[in-house]
Amino acid sequence: MKEIIINQPHLQSFQQKCGSAFMALVSWLLWLYFLWPLLTLAGWLMGLKSLSDEIRWFGGYKTLLELLALYGEIVLAIALLWLGWTLLLSWRHAVVAPKRTAPVTDQQLAVAFKVDLAGLRQARTGKKLTVHFDEQAGITAIRHD
Repeated sequence: MKEIIINQPHLQSFQQKCGSAFMALVSWLLWLYFLWPLLTLAGWLMGLKSLSDEIRWFGGYKTLLELLALYGEIVLAIALLWLGWTLLLSWRHAVVAPKRTAPVTDQQLAVAFKVDLAGLRQARTGKKLTVHFDEQAGITAIRHD
């Protein structure tokens, strides 16, 4: 089975790699931030002295429940912000008119995809076309049905 492009980092740009790494780091930090009180509670229940002192210092089980409610509100706020950001970007993308470029000729298309011009013309006449790719996303074969 072929890998999809998101699982092939050599096909991603530097900006995409940095964005992905940043989002992964932020997500893991949020998980640790939200799970820290539960880890502290688990340590307290297991009898770790230092975590027992921390539970008492923070106000005990009641404070933990209040903190979990606050965390739920934070998660909801983050989800709403991400939803708003996504809707804003999709709206902006829909409103901005695409740039008009000159049409690509068959010769340019054949050179760009490294296929012969006759095969390209034949592919346009078929009703079903299957394109096979290699691991570097290069076209290896075109089958006409």
